[in-house]
Amino acid sequence: MNTIPKLLSKTKLLKGYQCLKNIYLTIHNPELESPVTPDKQAIFDQGNRVGQKAREYFPGGTLVDFPPWDFVGSLSKTKEHISQGVEILYEAAFEYNGLYARVDILKLSKETGRWKMFEVKSTTKFKDEHIDDIGLQAWIVAKTGLPLEQINLLHLNSECTYPDLSNLFVSVDLTQQIREIYPSILPKVSEILSSLKASDVPNIPIGPQCLSPYECGFKAHCWKDIPTPSVFDLPKINSKKWEFYNQAIVDLKDERISGLSDLPERALQVHRTQKRFVDSKAIQAVLSSWKFPLVFLDFETINPAIPRYEGTHPYQQVPFQYSVHVLKELDGEVEHQEFLHTDISDPRPALIPKLIEDCGAEGVVVAYFARFETDRMKELSEFLPQYKQGLDSLIARAVDPLEIIRESVYDVGFNGSFSLKAVAPALLGKEASYDGMFVGDGSAAQRAYEEIIDQNTSEQRKSELTQGILEYCKKDTLVMVELVKWLFKQVNTST
Repeated sequence: MNTIPKLLSKTKLLKGYQCLKNIYLTIHNPELESPVTPDKQAIFDQGNRVGQKAREYFPGGTLVDFPPWDFVGSLSKTKEHISQGVEILYEAAFEYNGLYARVDILKLSKETGRWKMFEVKSTTKFKDEHIDDIGLQAWIVAKTGLPLEQINLLHLNSECTYPDLSNLFVSVDLTQQIREIYPSILPKVSEILSSLKASDVPNIPIGPQCLSPYECGFKAHCWKDIPTPSVFDLPKINSKKWEFYNQAIVDLKDERISGLSDLPERALQVHRTQKRFVDSKAIQAVLSSWKFPLVFLDFETINPAIPRYEGTHPYQQVPFQYSVHVLKELDGEVEHQEFLHTDISDPRPALIPKLIEDCGAEGVVVAYFARFETDRMKELSEFLPQYKQGLDSLIARAVDPLEIIRESVYDVGFNGSFSLKAVAPALLGKEASYDGMFVGDGSAAQRAYEEIIDQNTSEQRKSELTQGILEYCKKDTLVMVELVKWLFKQVNTST
């Protein structure tokens, strides 16, 4: 029989809520867990920044300043602060029968002598999974004997507008909802603890719990026997993939696969025949309306949880960079223009007029998933209305090769994805791949930009990042140029 740690954190226990196999492997086979990706770490770091910001709205508090792994020190210091009469605590630690939790903010109500608990989340709304999370935490605190008067969720306010951050957070009183689930917590925790003591890994098949509410770190391990491609690689089948899986239908050669709509059925037939699908007539019908020059546009943006630029809200996308390639005729040379803001100030005032100038006044503006670029330009015109006419003109000229690809092309290399990074290498070859680039995707570009504008970043590092981010954004538009040329070739070849 396996042993379990003397103290189990709330974070680990919530893995058991999601899947008993998840927490079992976390405790007994942690080496099987996939490493934390830079994207995930960025999310964790952002959550920490939001948590720290929330303390400013409860001034005068005392931080239980111990690292996350120092359970004993945190517990001892929390008891000491409470016994000394501290009225506001940040990161207070509590333990009940080996179950451990830290509370973002605790505030003593002088009138009642009881405590108000605030758990901070970096979301912009209440989510169902918050109930289990905050419920388990509050239950542990209550079981220690600390009297809780109120249990609250603090989440970001999507209506908050910089520079006025006085309403950055919304407080949601969950006291009644949380107390209603108290009776279900002990049975759930007992089930988790019992499973951890077992000699074997819980026999739990893969399922939606692998992905929700968070992607499990053991997904690669648990999914290792799923072939590639499989029903999970068919686009737009949503929950139907689990219906197939539960009937032991996984391989795309399985003749029992049925009831698919047009797009997944098309993908299925491409995988079975290994023949690329191209509808040249449908491609021609769209391309015939495109007018030269073709202006290829791609933005890179940041969307900080805590807004930092005038008029922006939490998570609002703010362009800090773009690349433009102009193709005046199909077989002609391409001209390139680019913009990258490299200091901490608002990038938009400098970006907007140069964008309008670089895109010119003629031809179509080609953007992959063009809605993203057009939405950004609408926001830019709201920020500086004097440029509205020029930005509206760009929006009116926008066309989207993604729509053509989704409706008229499918290749086995897509593997269910229509992202540029899946489509381009499949159709154009490895030279269109982003593998090995210093900055290789949009999230990496965001992280690079944050480093570039950080005053603590060395000049050498800034130079490396600047070069990397310029090359990445340039590749996005250059790949689009080649992709659109490929589309025109399908039309010309068929006529």
